[in-house]
Amino acid sequence: MITRLIAGAALAAFMGTAAQAQDPGAAPAYGSTRLSAGFAPDPTSVGVRAGGAIYAGNVDGGCTGYITHQPSYNLDYQAGSFDLYLSAASDADATLMVHAPDGSWHCNDDGEGTGLNPGIRIADPQSGTYNIWVGTFGSGSGYEPAMLHISELAFSTENIYSRAPNANLTPESGVLDLNTGFADDPRTVRVTAGGEVEASRGTSPMCRGQVMEAPDLWVNYAAGNAFDLYVSMESGSDTTLLVQGPDGRWHCDDDTAGDLNPGLRIENPASGRYAVWAGRFSSGPQVPATVYVSELGFLGGVDEPAELDYSLPSNYGSTELTAGFAPDPYNVELMAGGDVDVNEALGQNCRGFATTAPDFDITYTPGDFDLYISATSGGDATLAVNAPDGTWWCDDDSAGSLNPGIRFDNPMEGRYDIWVGTYSEGAPEPATLHVSELGFGGEFIGGAGLDYALESNFGSVVLEGGFTPDPYLVDLTAGGPLEAQEAADASCRGYVTEAPDFELQFEPGMLDLFISVLSEADTTLVINDPAGNWVCNDDGSSGLNPGIRFEDPQAGTYDIWVGSYWSGDNPDAQLAISELGFHEE
Repeated sequence: MITRLIAGAALAAFMGTAAQAQDPGAAPAYGSTRLSAGFAPDPTSVGVRAGGAIYAGNVDGGCTGYITHQPSYNLDYQAGSFDLYLSAASDADATLMVHAPDGSWHCNDDGEGTGLNPGIRIADPQSGTYNIWVGTFGSGSGYEPAMLHISELAFSTENIYSRAPNANLTPESGVLDLNTGFADDPRTVRVTAGGEVEASRGTSPMCRGQVMEAPDLWVNYAAGNAFDLYVSMESGSDTTLLVQGPDGRWHCDDDTAGDLNPGLRIENPASGRYAVWAGRFSSGPQVPATVYVSELGFLGGVDEPAELDYSLPSNYGSTELTAGFAPDPYNVELMAGGDVDVNEALGQNCRGFATTAPDFDITYTPGDFDLYISATSGGDATLAVNAPDGTWWCDDDSAGSLNPGIRFDNPMEGRYDIWVGTYSEGAPEPATLHVSELGFGGEFIGGAGLDYALESNFGSVVLEGGFTPDPYLVDLTAGGPLEAQEAADASCRGYVTEAPDFELQFEPGMLDLFISVLSEADTTLVINDPAGNWVCNDDGSSGLNPGIRFEDPQAGTYDIWVGSYWSGDNPDAQLAISELGFHEE
């Protein structure tokens, strides 16, 4: 029997001042059961959330991990001739603490044969109530889904909540269909590396890094006998690669392609589907990266002649524009830069580094206006344009403030292929391409608007009224490059990222909703509520900590940004979601 994970219970246990120690008498957060020796099914399993804010070692020096004051689950057990096995399984490093009927405490971190999962065997168990806490080894881990297993036979590591790389899920960045000897070698695909899933889950040998559950790319490859298959990745961050081949075997790498770039050489490759994951070595927000698929070497062979190839599909799409188009300017947000030296590829006065493929292309029908193509960026951007007659046009700073711009007098009809580069070689940078008939584009808007459609930096949760534990806490890093006053609403303060830091799906009960931040620095809150309204605060909680109270809260999605009051500051912070009040320590 498996009892599914519930959102929360026993609200009354939290209505007063939160207890500061484990309380076997408190109502268990996820229920209880009665079992007698010889029970079936064996194991009996229940879904819980592991973790808490209280250090288990405060009860007994032999205990470790972080738990709540109330038990996770209670077992009322009628003993017989069997030993009692209690174990837990989670993607996090879980711990167990048990209060037995005779008042003794039993604790474990990593049970024998269970990996990082805990297991406690109680020989000749007594009849009575066993209070069970499922914790996490580290503090600030949030409340991780876990399964508690009760058995008279053995420990169990089954976890229906486990997330592992899954090659059958639709890839995040598309599919490549390649035959051996394919042209345009290497093929490159822009991806975002990283994710919330440990690469070691379900991979053998165990891979390293953080990835998404779905692969970033499928490569459907028809192999021959002449070439090996090279899969590598380039990024400004420390990244890793995972590839699962058609035979189900895992291939993993960290730094083989040099400069912290991963590379895999698959000798005598089989025909079939290769699922590719772009990982980040450490946890944190996803980072831009480029995957290379080649039969020549890592990163496609960097000694090949530099080339800008307008026959390739554009990285960020295309459009058709006719004179008098609106809105003007037509804007495209993209990542500027690449590994191709534009001067080496084109010569003339061209500068910068770009990708082989265009970033964007427009098919333009002219009228009485000139055509302006420009780009704005927080860095030093460059432009290269291939006009309808095949001529190349390049610029560095004509639009002012290190921004490039090209004006076409009496523009031709046809296709304009556009590359937005970075002046110096390095990691890609956010930029905005502007196409106009009025003049060069305005200020940099790439990422200027907060985008609740983006994946949250530090995860999400679904909560219902009466959830436990209360408060629900999330450790994160505050701050970002965007000024909230301009990116969200004039009432907002601080500096935030384009993507939300956290997403709350909330079904209210009878209580108000309190969202606050606790930090040693001066932080701010920016929230987009279920009605699409911006709600912001600077110092509404204690000290310099922000707090927002939603009276009669709406059901739906609350996208939450935690900002830093000062630009360039990225302090550690703790987000708290509660129905009882602002979180203060």
